[in-house]
Amino acid sequence: MSSTADLTLHVLRYAMSRLQDADMNALSVLGLTPDQASTLADMTFDELVEIARLGHLFIDLQIDADRFDQLLERARGEVQSRQVQDELLRHQADARMMEALFGMTTTDVARRRRVLGLPSQPGRPRSPTPEQAQAMWDAWRAAPKDLPDPDRYLHVARSTGASAAAVYRLVAECQHTLTDRAPTYPAKTAQPVVDLVHHQFGTHLYSAGGSS
Repeated sequence: MSSTADLTLHVLRYAMSRLQDADMNALSVLGLTPDQASTLADMTFDELVEIARLGHLFIDLQIDADRFDQLLERARGEVQSRQVQDELLRHQADARMMEALFGMTTTDVARRRRVLGLPSQPGRPRSPTPEQAQAMWDAWRAAPKDLPDPDRYLHVARSTGASAAAVYRLVAECQHTLTDRAPTYPAKTAQPVVDLVHHQFGTHLYSAGGSS
């Protein structure tokens, strides 16, 4: 059987399976009426093979090259995004972080952690020391600015050894503090932003086990 006949046979079998599921919309997309699909379902195997052999006369199969390139780029982006999600979870990203970055629910996060074979996360870990917090903030500022935020958080977690959740929380609070306090302090005499965060939030900052 030729390659065209093989493709046609797959299309016809797909049409029959859609008919069994009463998926009239799928049949319409294929260009078949329900009566034509019913006729296919009643065909003998030999009749089905024969009409598949003649598929080039009634089926036009082609690829939209431009659309294919667009979807390929989108598929690659989705795969890369899932890879970053998995790496963030491996670096102890929490549900709050994953919801903010990717719209994942708590259930989504729990399911993905199970798929990855990750242990359950413990309760609220200890706060980082000022030195650990400063190291995270310095790494965030030094990270390539063209990195998307999820990749940037992952970069900082890897380079500092802190949990991704700790990096996310620290960066959010430092940025909030800078927004609130920046007009107050001249740049050359400004109080270190991490000191301000520790003063304002106390033990609210955290990292996994408090280690860097």
